[in-house]
Amino acid sequence: MALPIALSVSPGFVALFQTSIVRGVNAGMVLVTGILISDLILISISYLGLSHLTVKGHSLTLGIIAGLILITSGTISIFRKPSTPLNSAKNTSDLHGRLSVILVRGFLVNIANPFVLIFWLGVMGFAASNYGMHSYGFFVFFLGLILTSFSSDLMKCYLSGHFKKILTIRTIAILNKVMGVIFIAIGIFIICKVMI
Repeated sequence: MALPIALSVSPGFVALFQTSIVRGVNAGMVLVTGILISDLILISISYLGLSHLTVKGHSLTLGIIAGLILITSGTISIFRKPSTPLNSAKNTSDLHGRLSVILVRGFLVNIANPFVLIFWLGVMGFAASNYGMHSYGFFVFFLGLILTSFSSDLMKCYLSGHFKKILTIRTIAILNKVMGVIFIAIGIFIICKVMI
């Protein structure tokens, strides 16, 4: 599950990539912090919503919904048309603000993407079906996932100069397809697990 998160090429990644190149690594790290804050809020919303279902004993329903969410996310990822990673003529005008503005931008670009919440709901369902909703393993899984996501975003900041050379439209399309196949496989696995 950590691999597709590290490889994801979402609007948040594109914003991170642009900010790191145009404004520098420090600005990129501030944007990553904004993304992390929004992720933590969305994870909390997902946890509270799925906890309600778990308390009512809908584990089969929860597993099927989580699987369908991940399959849908994977299908969208496979067929999504990638955007140009960096177009300085169009995209740099909104990057000339203070660090607090960049923090808010990272928060908004992530939380405004409806697929991020859908993704975290799917991951929450995956973790709940494998570890139990309130178990020690469940929380360790999410801690590891958050740390992996945050660390990979920081790494993308530092490597943004190299990404500029290799991150083409074709590369993004391939990464999206690989990530989509992984999500679909995990979704099918969850559905099979809760139905057997």
